[in-house]
Amino acid sequence: LIRLDTEMLGECRALFANARNTAARLAKFNGLSATALYHPPRLASRLTAGPYGDYVLSAGRIESVKRVDLIVRALAKTSAGLRLIVAGDGTQRENVEREARSLGVSDRVTFLGSVQDDDLIELYAGALAVIYPPYDEDFGYVTLESFLARKPVVTCTDSGGPNEFVVDGTNGYVCEPAPQALADAIERLSDNKSRAAALGDAGHAVAQRITWDGVIEALVA
Repeated sequence: LIRLDTEMLGECRALFANARNTAARLAKFNGLSATALYHPPRLASRLTAGPYGDYVLSAGRIESVKRVDLIVRALAKTSAGLRLIVAGDGTQRENVEREARSLGVSDRVTFLGSVQDDDLIELYAGALAVIYPPYDEDFGYVTLESFLARKPVVTCTDSGGPNEFVVDGTNGYVCEPAPQALADAIERLSDNKSRAAALGDAGHAVAQRITWDGVIEALVA
């Protein structure tokens, strides 16, 4: 498969990947160079800002590489007033729910399962921040969706694609993949909602520059 991919992709006039992290894999396994060409998420035109509430949001599948369990362990190290809403489902949901119970925070974590678009948009709008610590993510729509709702993103140093957008201390926080590091970042946002809003505004400025017009211009150039 690698040989065939290398041969067929090598015949292309230009190669694009959805993120630098994806392009790096193409270089590693196929020896081919691709340009990162970011596109907006599906909900881009519908996302809106709202109040910075008393919960942090996890959006997406509950799978091992998404590390929702890490978010739960971080929540257990934060003040009792903070809540976590998990919008998404997956094979690891039962394990993460068990982790919440074992840490004594099940009353502070709401597992919604899969949600409709309208509900997700509302959840983004009312969140304090979005916690998104996947391992080696390709691109990650969640980052841009969060920014378009003017919410700061807390991610990890080994999260891959999100780090192409999140700048530590500028539009969110980039932490070591450890519960206490994430907890500290969440507490900083909870203690200073004006700071959370400023970081969210900076994220919005990044995300609004990514448009389908820009994608088309790059492809037809």
